[in-house]
Amino acid sequence: MPSMHERIREDLLNKERALWTALTSADPAPAIFKLSNPEANFMFPRREILTFEDEEEFKRMVRPPFHRFDAYQFEQVRVIIVDLMAGVVTCKVRAVRGKKEYIASSSTTWSQGSDGEWTLAAHQETLL
Repeated sequence: MPSMHERIREDLLNKERALWTALTSADPAPAIFKLSNPEANFMFPRREILTFEDEEEFKRMVRPPFHRFDAYQFEQVRVIIVDLMAGVVTCKVRAVRGKKEYIASSSTTWSQGSDGEWTLAAHQETLL
């Protein structure tokens, strides 16, 4: 049986993959809302900090062609367990759309609610 920390690592990696699948999809907002805490913050390159304070503004900011990629992959992935209810996933992300490549470092902080569900608290990307 996997240890508690191994299960947390697996849960957080699955959530991170779900986030990036959403971020790179044609319509990311619904999936991002589902994955996130209502107080979540998003720091994307060359953009103001996004929150859910103005839901319509958030939807407008993440609609295509925002982060619309054909494929992405993680490199240098680290899962940092802060405690049994919080963790951070850091990685290098390589994504492509046609012949254009996007390379960034990424950090996502996840927290676990009393219902046991992991939700995104903060996400940041830095272009490399």
